[in-house]
Amino acid sequence: MKKKIFIGINSIEKVNEIIKSVNASSVLLVTGKQSYISSNAKSKLDKILSNIYTKIFNKFEVNPKIEDVFTGVKIIHKTKFDLIIAIGGGSVIDMAKLINILAVQKDSNLVKYIHNSSIITEKGLPLVAIPTTAGTGSEATHFSVVYIDSIKYSLAHSFMLPDYAIVDAELSYNLPPYITASSGIDALSQAIESYWSIKSTKESKNFSSIAIVLILEALQDAVKGNKRARIIMSRASYIAGKAINITTTTAPHAISYPITTYYGLQHGHAVALTLGCFFEINYNFIDVDVVDCRGAEYVRNTMKELYSMFGAKSASECRLKWNNLMDSLELERNLNNFKIKSEYKIDKIINNVDLKRLSNNPVRVSESDLKKCLGLQ
Repeated sequence: MKKKIFIGINSIEKVNEIIKSVNASSVLLVTGKQSYISSNAKSKLDKILSNIYTKIFNKFEVNPKIEDVFTGVKIIHKTKFDLIIAIGGGSVIDMAKLINILAVQKDSNLVKYIHNSSIITEKGLPLVAIPTTAGTGSEATHFSVVYIDSIKYSLAHSFMLPDYAIVDAELSYNLPPYITASSGIDALSQAIESYWSIKSTKESKNFSSIAIVLILEALQDAVKGNKRARIIMSRASYIAGKAINITTTTAPHAISYPITTYYGLQHGHAVALTLGCFFEINYNFIDVDVVDCRGAEYVRNTMKELYSMFGAKSASECRLKWNNLMDSLELERNLNNFKIKSEYKIDKIINNVDLKRLSNNPVRVSESDLKKCLGLQ
């Protein structure tokens, strides 16, 4: 099935068309606990699904845990569904992708598929992804994050890409300022990291640059509640998702996961805390530390292109602009103010950095670099 994307106000109404196209008479609805109501998604879908058997699954935490995945898989095994609709933030869409793919695999030992996605053989049900935030871009990616014993894993397979994505900015209108800022800066971080990733391509860099320009134009106004800006952010988030679907993320995301897992900071905010310092790390390097096979000159030119998008002429100026952006969004930049200041707590973050994502960074990242980014040196 070729992926279909619907973007625009009231595009949620396309669910009607999708139900008819797959001849669905029963739907598993994966939602957030509160966002499903506060986004007005419930009132809209109640009408569309009034004559359809619907089961809601929302009993899982913000960062999907394997135990919650098992629960969702059991629900799919118990009832014959024709369609899965995921409507919520990134964790909701990630959860839907996880339970959909794992429920149809032949072996009951589901963890083995997370450790080795190459053994996945079955696709799962048609899946509709409808974001209620403008941030993760999960509706555009073929992977999901899942936590096993507080350790973050990423399950990736082409079968996990949602069959349908509906990007209806109206569902984000009621987001509070902090969530708007945190999710929005996550989308911006994804686009930036994709642009400098060792896996970047001409296509991914095109997606990234479009997303960066749009987000820098709209994010601050979106946080203030401007509806036009929220429309721009919804589209930009989807485009940033298309970029990381090609490249995945890099060092700032790698560092963010343990900050969120152990200290509870919202994901996008956690990413933004260290991204600024990588404007310098990925430019002020010695050539022997370059990981990108395209070489040192390519990496420096790539960074200069990013600086230009920010209206900056140097690494230090771009980092300053990043810090100013965080300040304007009222996103705290100092880990000390989250009571993450002891050497023990910083070491816990460093010791649990996602090495797979870290390896996508164009420049080798040392422990000293990590400590500087986290404010310990």
